[in-house]
Amino acid sequence: MTTNLIDVLRKSFTEKSYQEISQYVDINTESTKNGIKAIIPAMLASILGINTVNNAVQPTWWNALEDDYPYSENEFIDVTNIKTPSFLTKGREVLSGMFHSCHDDLIASVSSVAGIQKEKAAGLIEVSVPLIMGYLNNWMRRKGWKFKDLIQNLFEQKANIVGALPTGISPAHFGINNMPKHNFSETIETKIPTHGAPRKKSRNGLMWLIGLILLALLLWYFMG
Repeated sequence: MTTNLIDVLRKSFTEKSYQEISQYVDINTESTKNGIKAIIPAMLASILGINTVNNAVQPTWWNALEDDYPYSENEFIDVTNIKTPSFLTKGREVLSGMFHSCHDDLIASVSSVAGIQKEKAAGLIEVSVPLIMGYLNNWMRRKGWKFKDLIQNLFEQKANIVGALPTGISPAHFGINNMPKHNFSETIETKIPTHGAPRKKSRNGLMWLIGLILLALLLWYFMG
């Protein structure tokens, strides 16, 4: 059974961490919760979108936060890092690598979901992404996961991840092909005869009818 990382990451936030993030961004706690709920599946979709099970390549920005979010056995996210300037600076590197092609769309989506201005949504994303990324790295180390193990899990959880993406963010933003392996229309086409076959049968029947009429006319002529 695969691990649902959406649940793992959501449960890594405590009420206190939500409150501290809310104070930092200057929004209410409920908006913070809703915004982070939308950000998590978008992050996982982004990681999956640049990798495949057979070609799991760790991006250059993956370990950018290693020094500013050091390893610990803490099962909850450490929000004290948001007060460290270097943490947020390196966090922007992660953010740029992860959402370089859809940053504006993500801001608009989080703004809508959380019910906050786009400026506040951008601030919430800027703080949340490096926190989640740092925690995920630590969680993987505790579980003994390699990067390819993460990609394998995300691939198996692709349907859940895509289903959790917020309004305004689609699999296309990350290059995730969510179509079934066998296209339904192609399956139907192999089972239903093409229009060419019935027409051929119809032409054959018409030729037989014309032949019978000619034969009848010849018999009538000679016997008449």
